[in-house]
Amino acid sequence: MKLIAAAILSLVTGVSIEEAVPGNHIAAFHSFIDQHGKNYKKGTHEYFKRLTIFSNRLHRAEAINSRPGRLWTAGVSPLADLTPEELSQKKGWAGFASPTRGMGRGTRSSVSLLQSTQLPDQFLNWTKLNVMKGKDQGGCGSCWAVTAATVLEAHREIYHRKKEPLSAQQLVNCVQNPRNCGGSGGCKGATVELAMAYTLKHGLSSEAEVPYTGTDQDCQSGAVATLQLTDQDDLADAGLRRAQGDSRGFHSLGIHGWEKLPENEYLPLMRALYHHGPVAVSVSASSWDLYMNGIFDYCDKNAIIDHAVVLVGYGRDQQLGKKYWTILNSWGHGFGEKGMIRLLRDDKEEENWCGVDNQPELGTGCDGGPSAVRVCGMCGILYDTVVPHFTHKNSSSRVIAY
Repeated sequence: MKLIAAAILSLVTGVSIEEAVPGNHIAAFHSFIDQHGKNYKKGTHEYFKRLTIFSNRLHRAEAINSRPGRLWTAGVSPLADLTPEELSQKKGWAGFASPTRGMGRGTRSSVSLLQSTQLPDQFLNWTKLNVMKGKDQGGCGSCWAVTAATVLEAHREIYHRKKEPLSAQQLVNCVQNPRNCGGSGGCKGATVELAMAYTLKHGLSSEAEVPYTGTDQDCQSGAVATLQLTDQDDLADAGLRRAQGDSRGFHSLGIHGWEKLPENEYLPLMRALYHHGPVAVSVSASSWDLYMNGIFDYCDKNAIIDHAVVLVGYGRDQQLGKKYWTILNSWGHGFGEKGMIRLLRDDKEEENWCGVDNQPELGTGCDGGPSAVRVCGMCGILYDTVVPHFTHKNSSSRVIAY
């Protein structure tokens, strides 16, 4: 706040901003401008504004990096000059808060996900998929759509060996959101559940057919979703939704259903990831803009869920001696560890790391939903999780040693 005040003062009195910002921060800002092709003319209001934002973030990163025993490194990412409003547009989603359950737990998931198969200590096979190149949602709050399309692409690659990008833009354009679940629709947010329900019923075009623009556009597919309010209520409950006879998603993509896993439960998520493939998860990403590498452990237990991402693996860092989740983000390949972030994982995190999201309307709630929801796991990762169901065309079991 002091730097912001100084920046405003410099504009009014002519005091140089360089007197309020450390010299090494100014040098780092100029390098940042050159590296990322920013066009901030020195001496302008925009230049001072962005320099101040950048310097504030650099101060935060330096403070984080000075902590003893830290597990991750903070630094200057491609997002370092964005305002809080611009950063919020890089999220714009997250989960589906039930209008009836409130703080309670959901029903059990499908039997296939609750089998007592022993899981390996580390599983990172899906990080080798072609889709792991990552995507950049830009300034559109479409993480729900990008995440859904990415998860569907990954499962098609696993089960059908197809490496065809699917259209997140079609989801932005065509998925209707009358209950304002996760936002008001399109670039202003929706949910992965709505995207999966749409895809199962209507199918999904390729990226080549409906390329991503990161803007709200009219639906040109002739398949605008017409979910009734009762349908949206149903989407909030844990369980498997199967394709019907008229499912275009089944006939065109091979998806025969999708499943919302039980809220805040660790083992169903682990088993879904191992047995089926990447899982769409909702998280609190409020401090992710500073992440460079390592195991992120900077979320409060009372996480405000505001972002959708793809869970692609889990493991243990031998050097740090900590377990982690591997997450594919939608902020471009330059984010974090080649577009990914590792979150701290605990085998008992549904007991040891739970809190309350008391602002679900900011990202997870629907109109008429609860005023607070229980969220567990680092950054709330266990709260809202969705996995599609595919089968191999040749009916053989999928190859996990990918």
